[in-house]
Amino acid sequence: MLSRLRLQCVVTPALHWEQLRRITYRVPNEFSMEMAHTSLVLVTEARRFIQDCLHRVGVPPEKQQCISDFLLAADYRGIHGSGINRLDTYLSDIKHKFVDIKAEPRIISETLTSAHVDGNCAMGVFVGNYCMDLAVEKARKTGLGFVVAKRSHHIGMAAWYSFRAMAKGFIGIVMSNAAPMMVAPGAKSSSIGANCLAFGAAAEHSHFMLDMATTVKDIGAIEWAAMMTENIPKTWATDECGLPTSYPSLALSAQRLNPAGGHRGFALGAMIDVLCGVMSGANYATRIPRWWAPCEGRTSNLGLVMLALDPCVFVPDFQERLDDFNKRIRNSCPADEVNPVEIPGDVEKKHMDYVDGLGAMPYPNLLLAKCKLIAEMLCVKPMQLAFASSSCQRPNRCLY
Repeated sequence: MLSRLRLQCVVTPALHWEQLRRITYRVPNEFSMEMAHTSLVLVTEARRFIQDCLHRVGVPPEKQQCISDFLLAADYRGIHGSGINRLDTYLSDIKHKFVDIKAEPRIISETLTSAHVDGNCAMGVFVGNYCMDLAVEKARKTGLGFVVAKRSHHIGMAAWYSFRAMAKGFIGIVMSNAAPMMVAPGAKSSSIGANCLAFGAAAEHSHFMLDMATTVKDIGAIEWAAMMTENIPKTWATDECGLPTSYPSLALSAQRLNPAGGHRGFALGAMIDVLCGVMSGANYATRIPRWWAPCEGRTSNLGLVMLALDPCVFVPDFQERLDDFNKRIRNSCPADEVNPVEIPGDVEKKHMDYVDGLGAMPYPNLLLAKCKLIAEMLCVKPMQLAFASSSCQRPNRCLY
């Protein structure tokens, strides 16, 4: 599922950039307009760049591989707010010791089917991997594994952990709380996070992968719009006066995101916070430091839930039935023949197929310029472009 480009999954506010030169490369006709301001980078080169940056801030080699695959998997699936665009945040967290890069999670208590884990302030991806692998181990023995953790950190793309369970033949359910930035219906200030939920199940010929925030869009999508100097729909967020805004800079400053589905989305986010925060011993609601706020020696102390379930405990032909389920939904009569009915995960699969067709990752030149600044700051080799024409004109001043 995430392995087609060798992604190993057992498996800031906008800056002002120089105008980048144009690079010529092979582009499918149907994406020519989108790619006009985009360049291609081989996965191996993107991984090399990420690992070089991580090495400069003291991340051990074995952990560099995990973080790089984790970020590239998000970009491969088109979840750009959780991909390499997030690298500078992780580098800053490591540098300022908001996370302990050497820490390892540990079990506080456990039963045959459940466990309570202390993340020890490790990076969220390591806590999440540990907890889902533990849940899978318990599910293999009993059919169910339910693991709760405290003292975790931002876990990024939640689907990553569901895929770990799916690769072993289990259903994977993921929940995590986050810094308060969702506004309750009728309120003017944020009280809970854009808490995430992922549900993944594999069939024989298809899969079902729900990966969502409980806000209309998560903060990563707004950061991405800010970097791309694009406006956002007014349904996404409000400004500091509580008014709808189309400016991502105002949305990022206010951190007041609207719940998906109104009070239903808020209720779902609150339920996740009860499970991940209240029940785990982690921070919750406004106890969690605000996004970008000075931590003053405190960690975010986020909570998470990882659940692995063996569907064959209930029906031996689960995969066949799930294929049939997905097929029946896709065969629904569409309101618009141009836009067929899709199931959760189809949009991401289209992006994966698109990347496969290109043979490389498509990255906006603005993002590559941001990565160039990171490379200069850390004294590492910038990412090199793929498929660049040897005949293209290079100006005297270029970033590559």
